Amino acid sequence: MSLFKPIPFFSGPMVQSFMASFKSKADKSYGKNLEGEWRSVKTKKGVTLLARVHDVPSPKGIVILVHGWEGSIHSSYIIRTTKHFLAKDYSVYRLNLRDHGDTHHLNEGIFNGSLLEETYDAVLELAKSVKSKLPVYLAGFSLGGNFVLRMAGRHSVAKGDQKIPGLKHCFAFSPALDPKRATIKMDDHPFLRKYFLKSWKSSLEKKGQLFPHLYSFHDLDRYESVMDLTEKMVKEFSQFRSVDEYFLSYTLNDLFFKSIKVPTTILTSMDDPVIPWKEFTEIPTSAYIDVVIEAKGGHCGFIEDWKRSSYYWRIMEKKMG
Repeated sequence: MSLFKPIPFFSGPMVQSFMASFKSKADKSYGKNLEGEWRSVKTKKGVTLLARVHDVPSPKGIVILVHGWEGSIHSSYIIRTTKHFLAKDYSVYRLNLRDHGDTHHLNEGIFNGSLLEETYDAVLELAKSVKSKLPVYLAGFSLGGNFVLRMAGRHSVAKGDQKIPGLKHCFAFSPALDPKRATIKMDDHPFLRKYFLKSWKSSLEKKGQLFPHLYSFHDLDRYESVMDLTEKMVKEFSQFRSVDEYFLSYTLNDLFFKSIKVPTTILTSMDDPVIPWKEFTEIPTSAYIDVVIEAKGGHCGFIEDWKRSSYYWRIMEKKMG
């Protein structure tokens, strides 16, 4: 039985997906004026990731947010979620993935979906920086949801100080379980293909301008699909022997889900234009994993009303309460 009931105007999958990412004047104003501390996080292998930390007096806990591919800590869904949980007396830490949020200059290497280790290390350091023993909640969107699930798996098998201190619950919203299928589905949608290609090409051009001795992206106009450009990047700038090997490095299978031993909630929708929903019905039953499949919601949408309140906030609060 579906519990998500959007108002009729917001019920379509593309409307939901668009409204999740649309940055209103209120979003921009709030994000610009939001007080916080910039924090550079150095990982064990020398990678630097950038986070924005917002502490409140006497917090109930810490919410760490991970955005999606070609998003950033400034994405609308991140800003609105930050605003919501700060008002609920949670401290909120927003983490940029490599080469996102204008952080291309921080590392020579180029971002790809396999980079779990540096993301886990950054979250680990952010959680360790909490002065008092507080519950930590980790939430990710789209590719960020994939990262959060993999971090839940990594935490579950980690020992001692390699476990994320205080981690109580992980949330993955519209996560990519099979990134190859998601890429194919993205390319099948003209609007999404154009949007992500344009954004990715712009990101790569920034990288090339910052590190001209390492990268030359003069031929990007040749590539007319996300898959074609992925194949180029894997072949020329990764350690992977093929695009299939690359995608498998962050594909989540049955064995992976059985390894998760921390409470985890996964939310997806049947009308997601990017993520095939039937994959979620195949996740093995587990005492630790709650899979919620809604009829509507689009991709990272789940917008309930004209104020763009998000259904997943209610899911989070219920699990966190």
